[in-house]
Amino acid sequence: MVSLADVRRWSPGTLNEIFSVLQIRTQILIHSGDDYGKTLPIEGWSGPASDDAGTQHRALMHGLDTIAAGAAILGKTVAQAADAITGVQHALTNAEELARKYGFQITDAGCLVDTFAGKQVPLDLHPEDRARTRTQLVDEVAQVLRTANDIDADLASVLDRAAAGQFGTGDESTVTAAAADGMKDPGLTLPEPPPNATPAQNAAWWATLSNAGRDILIRDRPGAIGAMNGLPATDRDRANRIVLDRDYKGLQQQKDNIQHRLDGMKRSDPQQQEEYESLEKERDALNSKITGMDQIKTRLDHALPGQPPAYLLGINPANSGQAIVAIGNPDQSANVATYVPGTTAGLNDGMATDIYRSDSMMHMATQMGSPSTSVITWVGYDAPQSIIPDAASTSFADKAEPSLRNFQDGLGAAHQGPVNTTVVGHSYGTTVVGQTARDLGLPANNVVMVASPGVGVDHANQLHLDGTPQDQVGQHIYSTKSPTDPIPILTNFDGPDIGLDHIDPLGPDPTTAWFGGQQFHSNPSNPLTSHSDYWNRDSDSLAAMGNIIAGNKP
Repeated sequence: MVSLADVRRWSPGTLNEIFSVLQIRTQILIHSGDDYGKTLPIEGWSGPASDDAGTQHRALMHGLDTIAAGAAILGKTVAQAADAITGVQHALTNAEELARKYGFQITDAGCLVDTFAGKQVPLDLHPEDRARTRTQLVDEVAQVLRTANDIDADLASVLDRAAAGQFGTGDESTVTAAAADGMKDPGLTLPEPPPNATPAQNAAWWATLSNAGRDILIRDRPGAIGAMNGLPATDRDRANRIVLDRDYKGLQQQKDNIQHRLDGMKRSDPQQQEEYESLEKERDALNSKITGMDQIKTRLDHALPGQPPAYLLGINPANSGQAIVAIGNPDQSANVATYVPGTTAGLNDGMATDIYRSDSMMHMATQMGSPSTSVITWVGYDAPQSIIPDAASTSFADKAEPSLRNFQDGLGAAHQGPVNTTVVGHSYGTTVVGQTARDLGLPANNVVMVASPGVGVDHANQLHLDGTPQDQVGQHIYSTKSPTDPIPILTNFDGPDIGLDHIDPLGPDPTTAWFGGQQFHSNPSNPLTSHSDYWNRDSDSLAAMGNIIAGNKP
């Protein structure tokens, strides 16, 4: 088994030197072997001596083929190992720096020693931050050792198989062909993430990979990598853009096929009318998703002057469609907000509106003093697509809870440095946020509920925010509604004794004084549009949300 002491001693430079020597000598072997291969047969030479010479020639060529195949794959694997070791050592160095910052030391045996044991811990090191860091370091050290052992085992396997002559067939037509056969073996394999990995374990696994290894995984498994919480936003973005382009072409093809079928039918034909209308609905749904993808592409590729870059953290056209778009890099921002839209949200022609809201909150937070900000449109769940009956049910929020919790954990695992986090819910999105905080807790400093039909609890102290004492949670729960917004008016009972029952399954209005949270003012006044007007430029509600995201009071 490989130890951390071994990892610290490993020398990628030495392996690179070995690779260079192997490469030169393999080329000499190939050229000399191919020249030797041309010495027989000799025209006009026949008889016993010729037969013996041919037998020996074939035996030598078989050996040369096997050696060349083994040398070629060995050189390839040594180079891969040098590259892979660089990634592992980089991950270990980062873990050691983090350990020193929080008062820990990583021993050669992989244990964590508390350097403040029996001493006064500096006041700027919060006990909860240290405990969280200790858990993170345990995951990172375990992954460093897991990846290091994987590298060691793969390299040893190639060495053993090369020594046993197990590469190539030995019967290739030339030594050049034999070397090419040897190179077909993958050599070093990329380690898989731990089974059922947490976002922190995903982050630790990714950190141990070399840049080349990451590139291979993004190329070969873009869907899996793009959806993996805990990975850097830049890498998820690269993977998800591949998925976006692939799925976009697939949806276009489906739409074209349906249109081709429609072109061959007559809507006026009673026998075809039902099928025709069904195909029309299917085509229109595809058109809506394609439009949503176009809107995402526009923000990704064509930021307006002054707008920060956008990152695609998730895309999935199944069902009503899901998409996650970050404005600004959440891994590097001091203030990060996740915005959860509600009813009718999905991969559709409403994506532009939700992304615009994130852009607006990001811009307002910057105006309110945030040094760096990222606001994420999180449609990472199948949202209800109708007010009645869908939005009256908790089932959509029930299913969304683990996804939202996992995503927020992933933001924390991928983030660099201290961060202030906010989760903003709108309409049914507040139900998703509230139920998640109720059942699983949320790693967030503040929660904002906008135009809520109910957040799944009777009182703010029934919600849970990681790191916030339970008796102080209400100080971090903010809510607002417009007096003319029909959704809160029609879906909530304001009495404190109504409770969560069949009459009000989503829960009471969180903007009431007795709910125990904090309220801020909203001034949309048009009953027809007020449910959507909270992000209007110069609105009181947008200013308040910007302040909260920036870490201020509204």
